[in-house]
Amino acid sequence: MTRAQRTQRRKTIHSWKNAKPLLERWRKDLKTLTIELKQPRVIDAVPIDFVSGEPIEREGKPTTAFQGQLIYFTNADLTIRRSSGAILVIDCYEVVAVSDGKMRLEPR
Repeated sequence: MTRAQRTQRRKTIHSWKNAKPLLERWRKDLKTLTIELKQPRVIDAVPIDFVSGEPIEREGKPTTAFQGQLIYFTNADLTIRRSSGAILVIDCYEVVAVSDGKMRLEPR
């Protein structure tokens, strides 16, 4: 095995239970993570019509992967801060993978 092949190999974790120490380390270090979702969604701030209190139709292109910092996690969801300052709460069942480039979490 060449050196390039060894450096390309990333460690992958396949369960939320085993990922708790990794998620805690990412949260404390405020690492920029890449989050991949099962279904594409528009990731942006949601404008609200203050007269009716209803969200306005979202504009933008749906995406399945985005970057942000992990600020909180539970058994049911992840709270991510985007570079724009938007805070997203994502259910764990929507997540395909979370990665910092070296370590990768792919829950099953």
